[in-house]
Amino acid sequence: MPEPEALNDEILRDPYEVLGVDRTATAQEIKSAYRKLALAHHPDKNQGETAEVAAEKFKEIATAYSILEDPEKRRRYDAGGFGSLQKSDLEMEVDLSNLGAFSTAMAAMFSKLGVPIKTAVPPMVLEAAYTGNFDAAPLRFGEAISNRVEKAGCQYYVLDLTQRHIDQGFVIGAHSLAGSKFKLLMFEATEEGQWELLLQEDSIRVRKNTQIAGLYFLQCETYHIGPRPSPLDTADYPENILFKRLESMQPREKPLTLRPGKLLLAVYGDNWFNRVRYTIEAVLPPPTAAGGTQATAATEGVDHRGSASSSGALAASIERVTSIEAQLLRRREELRVFERDYRQAQTVYLEAVEKFGKMKDDVEGLLSERDEAYLELLAVPDATGSSAAATTEDGGHLAAGSTATADKPIGRRLFDGIFGSRRQ
Repeated sequence: MPEPEALNDEILRDPYEVLGVDRTATAQEIKSAYRKLALAHHPDKNQGETAEVAAEKFKEIATAYSILEDPEKRRRYDAGGFGSLQKSDLEMEVDLSNLGAFSTAMAAMFSKLGVPIKTAVPPMVLEAAYTGNFDAAPLRFGEAISNRVEKAGCQYYVLDLTQRHIDQGFVIGAHSLAGSKFKLLMFEATEEGQWELLLQEDSIRVRKNTQIAGLYFLQCETYHIGPRPSPLDTADYPENILFKRLESMQPREKPLTLRPGKLLLAVYGDNWFNRVRYTIEAVLPPPTAAGGTQATAATEGVDHRGSASSSGALAASIERVTSIEAQLLRRREELRVFERDYRQAQTVYLEAVEKFGKMKDDVEGLLSERDEAYLELLAVPDATGSSAAATTEDGGHLAAGSTATADKPIGRRLFDGIFGSRRQ
C-alpha cells in the first residue's frame, strides 16, 4: 500500500509564526489571532493591486489555522513538523460567502459525489460577533425554538448560565428535519466584553433528511466521529471503508472553564444554495445522569424537559450513548489489530493468487505440449492433411505429404505398427 504523501518543511511557514502566537498558545488565543488576521487579509477587503497579495496571505493564514485549531493535527505538527502531516491535512475550508454562483455549483456537485469539502465560518461573521453587531433572541433551558437562517447567515441566541448548570452539565442541540446543513457555534465573552468563538460543531446526517449537531457539557466524555471515508479514499482499497471508519473518533473539545453569565450561541447556514430550517434547544439532564447530587427542577427553577418520565428517558439516552461509544472505542482497537492481520493475510493471498496463475499457465502449457506430442506420435494430420512426422512399416520416417500410409486409417496403422513384425 502506498504511503500518504508527506509535506515538505521547506516550502511552508511555521503556522505559529504565521498567526503570530507562541507554541504554548491556548485554543482561544489561536482563534483570536486567526480572526484578526483573516479579517485584515480577507479578499473582500482587498481589491485592486493588493488583491493577489492579500489572497495568498489569506490562504497562508487559513492553512496555518487549519493545523493549529485541530488538536490532533497540532499534536502531530508539534511532534514532527510538516513531515508528520499529509497534504490532506492542509485542505483549506471554503468560505460560502465568498463563492460565486459557478464555484458554488461545482462545490455542491463534488460534495454530492462524496468528495469531502470543508466550509469555514466567514471572518465577517466572527467580526460581527466580536463587535456585538448582531441581534440575539433569548434561549431558555427546555424550550425549543424553530427558525430559518439564510445561506452563510447567522441567527444568534443568548443563554443565561448559572453555576448549577455548569456543575450539573447541559447539552445544546440543534437539528434540521429538512436535511439542511448548518454549524452550531458557541461564543464566550472576553474580559473586555467582546465575543470570541469558543466551539463549533458541524451538522452531520444521521438519517434521510435529518441533520444534527450538539455541544455537550456533561460529566461523561462524548466523542466526535467524522463522515465515512469518501469514494476517493476507498477507490484503491475498498477495505478502508471499515478499517478507517473509526479513525476520526476523537473526544469532543470542551472549554477549560465555563463561567456563569450569558452564553452566546449561533446557528450558521451551511447549505450550498437554500436557507436552513432548524430547531435549537438547551437541555439539562437530571442531576444523577450528569454525576451531580439529587435536586428537583422546582428547587432550581429550571426545566429538565418537563417531567420525571422525560428526565428518566434523557438519563437513559446519555447512558446509552456512553455505552455505545465505549464499545466503538474497543472496536477501533480491535480493527487496528485486525487490519494488520488482514493485510498480512492479504499479502499471502495475493502471492498465492500470483503463484496460482503461474502454475495454471505452466500446467496448461505442458498439457498443450503433451497433446502435440501425442498428435506427433499418432501421426495425426493437420487441417491440410499433412503430418509433421509419419512412420513407414519398416520404422522409417516419411516426409510431410507422403502417401505411403496417408490412405491407411489410423487404427490400421497402429495395428500394423504393433503386430506387423509378428506376422512376419
